[in-house]
Amino acid sequence: MISLAKIAEALDCKFYGNGDLVCSSPSEPDTAKEDQLALAIDDKYMEQLFNTKAKVAIIGKNIDWHSRGLEGVIVAENSKLVLAKINDLFNNFEKRNRVISTNSTISNDALIGLNPSIGSYVTIDENVKIGDNATIENGVSIGANVTIGNNCFIRSGCRIEKNVWIGNSFICHQNVVLGSDGFSFTPHGGESIFDRLNKNHKTNLKKEGFQRVASVGGVLIGDKVEIGANTCVDKGTLKNTVIGSGSKLDNLVHIAHNVIIGENCIICGQVGIAGSTIVGDDVIMGGQVGVADNLIIGNSSILAGKTGVSVNVSPNKFMMGNPAMEMTKNVQSYKALRRLPRLQKKVADLTELVNKILLQLENK
Repeated sequence: MISLAKIAEALDCKFYGNGDLVCSSPSEPDTAKEDQLALAIDDKYMEQLFNTKAKVAIIGKNIDWHSRGLEGVIVAENSKLVLAKINDLFNNFEKRNRVISTNSTISNDALIGLNPSIGSYVTIDENVKIGDNATIENGVSIGANVTIGNNCFIRSGCRIEKNVWIGNSFICHQNVVLGSDGFSFTPHGGESIFDRLNKNHKTNLKKEGFQRVASVGGVLIGDKVEIGANTCVDKGTLKNTVIGSGSKLDNLVHIAHNVIIGENCIICGQVGIAGSTIVGDDVIMGGQVGVADNLIIGNSSILAGKTGVSVNVSPNKFMMGNPAMEMTKNVQSYKALRRLPRLQKKVADLTELVNKILLQLENK
């Protein structure tokens, strides 16, 4: 429970009314309970304050809040930023008992910093270094030679394999796998799999099979990186797979071996980036984007959802479609495709007219 005065202080805003009123959590006004904080910064939520059960609220402008039955308010602007700060405030306020569970298995030579919280059935192997204020939930596995910075938060079920290096303020959601083997195979005969397209090539690749290429590199992750649930980041074949500082990966993302992702990138759900591709800084990829291997995605480019990228992308480009093209060209192509049935009808009508004229000429 946090008082209205403390919330206002955290937001660097003024409060009005009873600052001693305490709140259990934030909520939208129409579903808020008496002990919750109603968020009504946007105008579309202001009307809901007439029917809210909450006693305190955050509002976007100073209105007659008494008439809405409120006993205290905070006046704030910029709803997105306020929402982020409020949720972070309540999330961090719920401190758990910071202990190391006796049900966990930790190597004697692992180095763990100050103020750790380690849940049950956690396994930490030899030569692991973890910084201060680590929160590691139940069932996490951390392999040998892993280094993790300060203020990490690793949710339950995560698997961090050996030779992974992680910076400070790392957040990792449930069931993430870091450092899994890359998907790398070569035919036993040494030929390219594209040789099967050669008509004169007589080798039966299906019968011959494939040789597995092991990954002996690692994974390098910068500071302030967040990785969503069920995401997999493969280790490099020889060098490291890299995720730059400040980048955020959504759920169900796959980063293949040797991929380099720059700083402050946003990678949305179900994106797949194939091996050895280089992604620049400040890149945004919408959901279900697919990027082929050995490509370069330029700085500050945007790939719309479901974009299929098979060629390099220059910096500052907005790409759409499959195959990917610049947004304006993609929109033009889509408009042309929608006009295609009408064009077909016009061609059919014109063909029918020409045939009638030719028939009339033949009959003369």
